[in-house]
Amino acid sequence: MRNGLMLMLAAALTGCGSQPEPQAANTASAAPKETGYIAKITALPPRQLNGVLYRAIDDAKQPCQGVAAVTRQADRKGKPVWAVRCIEGSAWLVALGDDGVAEVTGIPARAGG
Repeated sequence: MRNGLMLMLAAALTGCGSQPEPQAANTASAAPKETGYIAKITALPPRQLNGVLYRAIDDAKQPCQGVAAVTRQADRKGKPVWAVRCIEGSAWLVALGDDGVAEVTGIPARAGG
């Protein structure tokens, strides 16, 4: 399932018209994570980012009729995290790794809300 998710996220990026960045000719050390997949995702315009996050939720076979709101959260374990609220009211946390693998977890409902 992870390989399929990675392929679908990669396809989402290529469908968005993203072009590979030219590599610097002189790189003495390994590039930080911010220069790979995560950097491309965080640089996307909001609608394209919503599409990537929706696909991650859909690929995880979780209910979401469409993205209503997205809020960037604090990074967790070196991965960027977004809180996604879907149109029908479900809510998800989506953490993306630099390898393109997404972790989708539910956000518990608040009491009285």
